[in-house]
Amino acid sequence: MTAERNNPWDSSRPKFRRPPAASSANRISANRSSRSSKPTANNTGDEAVVRDITTGRLLAWHVLQQHDMTDRFLQDLFAATDSLHSLSSQERAAAVDIAAGVVRRRRTIDALIQAQVTREKHQIEPDLWRVLQLGVFQLVFARTPDHAAVDTTVELCRAIDRERWTKFTNGVLRGVGRLLTDQTCASPSPCAVPVSGGEFRLLNSPVFPDPAIDMAGYIADAFSLPTLLAARWVSRFSEKELLAACFHSCDPPQITLRVNRLRAVPQEVAIRLTEKGCVVRPGVYRQSLVVSGTSRIERLPGFDTGDWSIQDEAAMAAAVLLAPRPGERILDICAAPGGKTCHLAELTDDRAHIVACDISDSRLQRVKENAERLQLQSISTQVIGRQGEDVPAGPFDAVLADVPCSNTGVLSRRPEAKWRFQPAELQNLIVMQTRLLLQACERVSVGGRIVYSTCSLEPEENRGVVDAVLRAFPKFQLKKEQLFLPGQPSDGAYQALLIRES
Repeated sequence: MTAERNNPWDSSRPKFRRPPAASSANRISANRSSRSSKPTANNTGDEAVVRDITTGRLLAWHVLQQHDMTDRFLQDLFAATDSLHSLSSQERAAAVDIAAGVVRRRRTIDALIQAQVTREKHQIEPDLWRVLQLGVFQLVFARTPDHAAVDTTVELCRAIDRERWTKFTNGVLRGVGRLLTDQTCASPSPCAVPVSGGEFRLLNSPVFPDPAIDMAGYIADAFSLPTLLAARWVSRFSEKELLAACFHSCDPPQITLRVNRLRAVPQEVAIRLTEKGCVVRPGVYRQSLVVSGTSRIERLPGFDTGDWSIQDEAAMAAAVLLAPRPGERILDICAAPGGKTCHLAELTDDRAHIVACDISDSRLQRVKENAERLQLQSISTQVIGRQGEDVPAGPFDAVLADVPCSNTGVLSRRPEAKWRFQPAELQNLIVMQTRLLLQACERVSVGGRIVYSTCSLEPEENRGVVDAVLRAFPKFQLKKEQLFLPGQPSDGAYQALLIRES
């Protein structure tokens, strides 16, 4: 899956459409479902304005406001605001954690707020609700001391020139604080809010649907998933798989490195990172390391010199499954930003002929930058059309088709994606994915290999696409497929290995 957007190949990029507003007759039932989608921009003409970003919390609130109003991705908004403040790296990192945490846990946070107020969400000013979300996230999920979370959130009201909100904010947050207990449990219940690492924190009164009666409703509210996606997961996964996937999707993403086998040894990289204060342990693969204890990983020794790249182990599995060999002609049909492309080059000792394709020079520039940083020479790039025009004809010995998808396996890294999940957009993606895999099949020589790859858990995008293409190309055989569920132990992903036999 290309990294920056759900569907970069769609020129209009409608993204995942929000459902229409509910009528007043359906408002009671719509109240719960409204938590399942990202808030619609609500420009009242009286939005609070940040004139001087002086704290990480203020930056987080400002970015969340812009995110809700413009639908831009958080990482883009943080990059755009860097010129507007002079916060320390620690304050900026805190802002990123808070903003991403609110987006990940928005539906759960809203349920906790709604339990403390008599008005419906749509009757409260969006900017005020956003303040409450930020405060509740700190109380419940960041484990900020109650007094600090309340006091700093009340002060945030003043920082955005909304003194009139302070008493209401103070009351709501103190109510949420009284709702929390210090007790934990190991299984879902109406009084249990999932926090992190498989742990549930008990509440003094029920807030969520009873999982014994409505597991999908509990999963949606307690783990912050759209109702449709929660129902799909509940219908397919065992309870163990379901909870592991949900906790992984809610937790901050794990950082995994792929050590460049042409330039470094994992043990030596681990020593250097440990000396910088990181906690490092071996990963699943020989070249992978799991790293914690740092907020700006790209500033650590070895990144600039190409000793390692940041890549999840489920993503690493795609290149490993393709098993590229030196001297082969290899096509990466959706290459940007180039993580898997560069992995292919490393696995071939930089002695293959790899053509990396994508839909724009700007996207391919990231592939070039990664290849240059890793000092790889075997990668060339080619711009292709959004409908697959100008894809090199081949023939190729191997093709990687890492296609745009719904991202449901990587919601911890792309929390915005969950709120854009809609059936209509899923169907659009399936059409595109099928077309791209068909084009891959047309370009593989006899005996050649294709790996079809997504970071989705949805069967229509995975085996459904593969089966459709195999019906059109009976000369191909499915030799292996692998589905990685989130949290076991890395991100979610699907990969299928196809071989052309004649």
